[in-house]
Amino acid sequence: MKDFDLQMIANDICAAANSKIASMSIYLDYKWVLIDAKDNGKRMQLMPIEIADNAILSTIFALNDYPAYIKFREYIGKIDCVQNIISTDKEFYLIQPEQILTKLMRASFSTSERSFNSLRLLTELEKLTAILGSGLHEITLVARLHGLNLEIDLIEIEPNISLVHLDNEAINQRQPKITEHSHAIRDYSDSNVEVRIKKECPIATYDKTFWQVHQEVVSELELKLKSVLKSIKLCRHGRFQAYPISHFSSLFGDLGSNMPLEPMFISEKATLNENDIEGLKQAFSIVKSISQDKDNVLDRSFSRFLIGLDERIPEEQLVDFVIAWESLLQTVNGESNKAELAYRFSLNGAAILCAIDHVREFTATQTFMKTTYNIRSTIVHGGKSDSLANEFGKIGFNNLVDLNKELAELYRQVILWLSILKKEERPYHKKFGWELLVIPKHKEEATDDIREKGERG
Repeated sequence: MKDFDLQMIANDICAAANSKIASMSIYLDYKWVLIDAKDNGKRMQLMPIEIADNAILSTIFALNDYPAYIKFREYIGKIDCVQNIISTDKEFYLIQPEQILTKLMRASFSTSERSFNSLRLLTELEKLTAILGSGLHEITLVARLHGLNLEIDLIEIEPNISLVHLDNEAINQRQPKITEHSHAIRDYSDSNVEVRIKKECPIATYDKTFWQVHQEVVSELELKLKSVLKSIKLCRHGRFQAYPISHFSSLFGDLGSNMPLEPMFISEKATLNENDIEGLKQAFSIVKSISQDKDNVLDRSFSRFLIGLDERIPEEQLVDFVIAWESLLQTVNGESNKAELAYRFSLNGAAILCAIDHVREFTATQTFMKTTYNIRSTIVHGGKSDSLANEFGKIGFNNLVDLNKELAELYRQVILWLSILKKEERPYHKKFGWELLVIPKHKEEATDDIREKGERG
């Protein structure tokens, strides 16, 4: 078929489509849009939006027996790259000529003009055949990140893994429609961050269909998203959740999205700016190493810490944090040490924190760790609130929320320090590892004590 014939057919199809859609009703839905925001307040407005999808699909379906539409569909079926991809999976629904033409027609429709455009239709066909000819397409995971405020345009954590700042216009474009989800949250405007993770992959292989390849890639991208969230939690204290999570193909477009059963509305947000880029990259590297070096102790501890970060009740959060610390501090040569739990917790905790921060005073740190362990025991055994207040008051805290933040921050420092060490050099794996951390500090303080006594006479 000559190019000018194809252009004429495209013109004919779009003219027929525009005639049909002009008589169709366009459904209205609504969404909340952000008018302006400053300080801690914002102004929203409920705006009507036209939903043309049903009208577009009805129009395309009505063209099934239209002569020009049939010719275009037959033309698509004879394109070599289309035939090649069909040969890899004859049952592949999205690559059938009918579905390809439907995709092209939808892409040719302009919502603002309410019309199908023949030039756009042929341009989309060229793009599609170029991708099919290459045998590769790009799958992108896009997730809205709640609980974080990004103060710069972009943070590229790794090639093809980015945090992207959304301006107000982008936020409003992504606002959910009132009828879109069954979940209660209809406003995502408190989030200005989108996570984008990309991977180029084969459309199909000799031994795997498109959907098999697709599922493998999507699983890989979602694991990377989890690593991004863990990295942020390693950098910042807060609660974070990614939703909705959508997948897009450069060839097939939207491949679906999902939402958690219980999406969280998070009012307090942590922030990231230009000064945090290297720290976030380092955290991402550490998260990957924790999963790759097969250190079960560190992996188990870090997992419990992450559970604690999402806990809403301060008492339960403290218990989770102490369990995360216990996994590290009460392990000797890779095995859990059940003897003298409170003593080991406080002694080893003081040892590792003083090894990280040489200015830190050992006995005060040991008292802090011991008191924290006692608070955990009081909570677990049903102690009264006034006894809890008495305990955390002894170490200078007004409430459990502040104590939890301090425990989390110290834990992050420990994880960063441990990640630098080789697995076998970490104190819970190394023979006499904890003792070797404790002895130098005790020796130093004992020497200072003897010197002080000598100076007094």
